Amino acid sequence: MSNIKHNIEEVVGHTPILELDGLERKEQLDAHILVKLESLNPLGSLKDRIAVAMIDALERDTDIKPGDTIVEFSSGNTAIGLAAIAAKRGYKMIAYMVQATQERVKLLEAYGATIRDMSKDNGVLEAMSNLPEDGDSAQALVDLFKRRSEEEGINYYLTVQSSNEANRLVQYNTTGQEIIADVDQVDVLIAGVGSGGSITGVSDALREKFPNLEVVAFEPTDDDTESLVGVHSISQTPRAMFPQIILRKNKLPYDRIIKVNKEDAYRMSNKVAKTDGIFLGITAGAAMHVAATLAKQDEYKGKTFVMFGYDDVLKYLSSELVDKKYASEE
Repeated sequence: MSNIKHNIEEVVGHTPILELDGLERKEQLDAHILVKLESLNPLGSLKDRIAVAMIDALERDTDIKPGDTIVEFSSGNTAIGLAAIAAKRGYKMIAYMVQATQERVKLLEAYGATIRDMSKDNGVLEAMSNLPEDGDSAQALVDLFKRRSEEEGINYYLTVQSSNEANRLVQYNTTGQEIIADVDQVDVLIAGVGSGGSITGVSDALREKFPNLEVVAFEPTDDDTESLVGVHSISQTPRAMFPQIILRKNKLPYDRIIKVNKEDAYRMSNKVAKTDGIFLGITAGAAMHVAATLAKQDEYKGKTFVMFGYDDVLKYLSSELVDKKYASEE
């Protein structure tokens, strides 16, 4: 019986988990370092899952129709996923970029997305700058584009990943459940915050199975907020700009935050390329660095760490990630 897929969306998810045996041997780690290879999704990242889920939610909850325009604010991966699925379903896509490599821009263009620089959109800047301390940036953007729809006669539909419950739910229902099915024990989940969907949805799922789970979030050091593309600041983000997915919860999804600098993240991605034969992106490098650092501490001996391989090196070939200085063993 054939097992042929006829829809790219059928290929999203069910990604494998790889134990970094080579890294464990190299670093002499008495722990299990597991990476869920979200880079093997068809559009190359963890965000493939939420792209499908958020467009499904638009089709379920709004009157969107082919020819209408989806808008998202993204450093790249979410926008790429949305652009591809939007094109397939007949929608237009506008991506407001914050940080993006050349490769991500090229991919967006290939999928037909319109790319806009958020820093040059006065309406967006005004909406964000006028937020009160307890304001909601997602709602401010929704209101702005509702007005633009009326003024311009274009039907804009915002997905706003940081506020979209479909983001959290798909991570709970798919990513989290896949980890539970594949791993007998998870002691530590290591994740970036970003839009809040993966760290919240997956931790919710894992805590139900592993009540003693520790969740460690990571963020860039103060000097690396621009260079660590995809690794988002947590502690310095104003409440009004913080992911609503997290603010709606009674408790933060993470137990503590660890800062990562770009040298450590870049070197770890390069190191794992040699020890285990897979070259992951910057955010995954940061996560793997945190795992290896913790695994050397006595209290984490024998523990099982799980993290996401958010994307791979192919989206960073124009960045410092592939600089030879980070590939050295020193």
